[in-house]
Amino acid sequence: MSTRREFLKTGAALVAAGGIAAAPDAAAAMPAHSDMTPAPDFAEALRAAVDAHRITGASFAYWDGSTLHSAVAGLRNSVAGDPVTPDTLMHVGSITKVANATLVMQLVDDGLIELDDPVLKHIPELRTRDMEALGRVTCKMLINHTSGIDGEWLPEYGPDQERIVDTIDRCAGLGQLFTPGTETSYNNVATVIAGYLSQKLRGASWYTLVRKRIYEPLGMAHALVDPLDVPRFRTSIGDLTDYTTGKMFQTKRPFLAPSFAPAGATQMTTSTDLVDFARALIGGGVGTNGTRILSEASAQAMTTKTSEYVAMGAESHGYGLGWSIQPGGLVSHGGGGPGVRSMLVAHPATGRVAALLTNCDRGDALMVAFLDPITRGWTGLQPPAPPRRSNKRIDPARYAGTYENNADRYVIAAEAGALTLRTYDKIGTYDNSDMEKPALKLVSLGDDLFERPSPFAGVKPGLLRFVKPGGDGKTRFLADGGRLLARAG
Repeated sequence: MSTRREFLKTGAALVAAGGIAAAPDAAAAMPAHSDMTPAPDFAEALRAAVDAHRITGASFAYWDGSTLHSAVAGLRNSVAGDPVTPDTLMHVGSITKVANATLVMQLVDDGLIELDDPVLKHIPELRTRDMEALGRVTCKMLINHTSGIDGEWLPEYGPDQERIVDTIDRCAGLGQLFTPGTETSYNNVATVIAGYLSQKLRGASWYTLVRKRIYEPLGMAHALVDPLDVPRFRTSIGDLTDYTTGKMFQTKRPFLAPSFAPAGATQMTTSTDLVDFARALIGGGVGTNGTRILSEASAQAMTTKTSEYVAMGAESHGYGLGWSIQPGGLVSHGGGGPGVRSMLVAHPATGRVAALLTNCDRGDALMVAFLDPITRGWTGLQPPAPPRRSNKRIDPARYAGTYENNADRYVIAAEAGALTLRTYDKIGTYDNSDMEKPALKLVSLGDDLFERPSPFAGVKPGLLRFVKPGGDGKTRFLADGGRLLARAG
């Protein structure tokens, strides 16, 4: 359903569930444009896809290795009726994690940390419920999702109590999902700790660091991380789906809590500025204007796989440092927020980069219909075969039960020999967080892998895998969208 969990898992879900979807190579059919004005072919295709999938608005930019293409379609504000324009800033959500990791790697470049340093060496005041496990967490684990800290999300306490350091203080109540370094589970709180690490060691706010050490050096004039900067720009606002009526409505919470800014709560950019940022990272740390923001070694380290997600198909997906790592040499990150779906994809071998930003919870359909055909063509890989349903009988007792992290609860029930899934938000964050979510029937694909239906037309079904059976044969974890939820009952 269209909840905080669904939005925030976007950063890992398209990767863990099979990555870029199979589609023809639309890029090959779209000739390069000779200047930086919107290319008519991309503009027409984007407009048609936006209309077909009822997307509020979208902004697209594509560096094909020699030419920058851009296109926009739809509305930046569905209530005001204003269109998306090339200078419209849109939320990027968890794509911010790539920028946050860049700040951490700048600490490495300047000799302020080593990736294998224990986090407690630099943040000795940090506390969790399992201090023994926390003592094993390294700086690297914060940005490759292997810390095991049970920190999907935290409650919000109002604007005057939502500083980044407030998240650090609230970690004291968090438990541990697994021993640090033994598994991979997408982690928002660990990302915020990494942001605080940069803030503390630099002696400047995280917002200032992003602006001074990334935006300004790269000439990203249309980007912000501080919501107080919004009046300076033309910005979008997201739309959500009301599942009781099927209609869309504009969110009343355009930003998530600033205390989670390093994880993706506040960053907004144009698609073209986002492409320029990615080009700097896959270009050895040097921007298109010739300014270096990162050493070549650190830029390469970010795009090198350091951890593996639970496998959901034939293709292997993992995480570098900030970047998700996909087959064929693709690196990417998705993101979300209240009525937001975004995706940034790059191919270091050819220098190609594409960004697609939307202000609509149906945005994943646009990723499949418009973006995936372009990026699939970069690798030369054949698309994976779609998973087949298994005819083998399953033992419902192996899977049935409750699986949780600190913010989400999944209840797996056995009904007439099949499994159903019902999800609950333990921490309400979005306008529709408290909406009743129907039970979804899971389809067995064999080998503890299951398919669940998508709430939107044009979006691939999600994949879940039950892993780590215990002595009683019951699985101890449920993997979904790059995240692990632990059996609680």
